Amino acid sequence: MSEGEQIESHTQWESRVQLVRRHYEERGYRVHSGLQFGCELVLYADDPSRVHSDFCVHVVQEDGMLDWRMMQSLVRSMPDLHKTLIVASPILNPDGTLDQVQELAFATDHAPFRHRKARGEVGSQRKKSRKS
Repeated sequence: MSEGEQIESHTQWESRVQLVRRHYEERGYRVHSGLQFGCELVLYADDPSRVHSDFCVHVVQEDGMLDWRMMQSLVRSMPDLHKTLIVASPILNPDGTLDQVQELAFATDHAPFRHRKARGEVGSQRKKSRKS
């Protein structure tokens, strides 16, 4: 692969991540980098200073292939991070605009919609308030 092809590939990858970012922003989430959690994006239901993120988003490569080692690492780490993993694949129109984002969620025991006595909602992981 030449340097020019690498730059083009990197630019296409960033474009895919940006399309997924906009998709979730349009749905009301606050979207931040997921680098510290090993994924591309994290989603907050409210102000990040008030709540923890509930979702980590992994964006699928353009060829649609998933690295099983990456998936295994992400799926195994989500319970410890108290997050639900979303695998997102942007589907583009022929003109390059976003048609849809296909999503697959890997829920863990933390997930707000799982079998817990106290029902939790997205954004319910409140941060402890700091005492002055």
